[in-house]
Amino acid sequence: MALKPLTSEITALKSLINQTRPLLSTPTPPPTTTTTTTTPTITPYPLLKDLSSLLRAHSTKLSIALRPPNLLYPAASKSIQEITNLIPQYLPAIQSLPNIPSLRRWVIQRVEDLFTSITHSLSSDTEAARDRLSSTGAIWSSCDALIALEALGTYGVVAELVRSYEALISDAAGELRTWVAEVCEEDDEGFVDDDDDDDCVRGGEEESGLEFWEEEEAGRRRKKRGADEVAVVRGLVEVALKKVRLVEILLGAVRKRRLAGDGLVAEGVLEEVVGRVKGVSEAVDDAGMGFYEDEVGEAVSFFLFLLLLSHTGIGWRVEG
Repeated sequence: MALKPLTSEITALKSLINQTRPLLSTPTPPPTTTTTTTTPTITPYPLLKDLSSLLRAHSTKLSIALRPPNLLYPAASKSIQEITNLIPQYLPAIQSLPNIPSLRRWVIQRVEDLFTSITHSLSSDTEAARDRLSSTGAIWSSCDALIALEALGTYGVVAELVRSYEALISDAAGELRTWVAEVCEEDDEGFVDDDDDDDCVRGGEEESGLEFWEEEEAGRRRKKRGADEVAVVRGLVEVALKKVRLVEILLGAVRKRRLAGDGLVAEGVLEEVVGRVKGVSEAVDDAGMGFYEDEVGEAVSFFLFLLLLSHTGIGWRVEG
């Protein structure tokens, strides 16, 4: 096995990663006021960039050292030790992030993805060892995502979160449009006569002429009522889609204008912004599923309108 001579180094690295993972989500301890020494300020994004750039370089050297047929175990051992030394340094970077829960979760997930890719690349599994080049590429990709944070900054990360919820809203709106198209198609094809089911239930019983005409009239009334209901609900959905489109335009404007650069939204309300946008995306998605799964009716549309109205009043506090 190619990695057998490096068992102790790999075990130490994996153990350190397992110890560090839960600490990433540990709340940051409050600063102590008893000490007189000044603690240096840590800038999280440049630190994440430096750590990830170094880790990317060491993973490249490790991949080269383990490339058959000439396996360079001393060089590989040194690269693993260098990577091991970098792992705990991600903790102060995470602890220095702004106190914006959604942003912290987003960054922590990317650090965890990096740790996972490192663990996978050092797996003793035969298939993983054979696919070492792909595993190294996964490490590069994870490092690049963390390196890019310096250019994004706090407002850029929040803008990415908003963009992800925009995509969910667009997908849900697309599903609603598909539903409208299907309803229109069914409307054009006509409705199935419920009299067929009644015939099956009667099981061939004879009916008088009066009963026959009564059943025919009842069937016509049912079809008319069904067509009227579908027309009303379809109209409500089309109105809802227009409102959703306005929400998409609003979120795009917020992302491009309010969150661009250093941002015009006060940092203290960024978590509220993300929460509101998330609420809108969930409202649109829930309403779309309601149209698909429930009996179509005005209640589902009213549910959509209520949620949109309650979630689009985002408290944009502009500085200056």
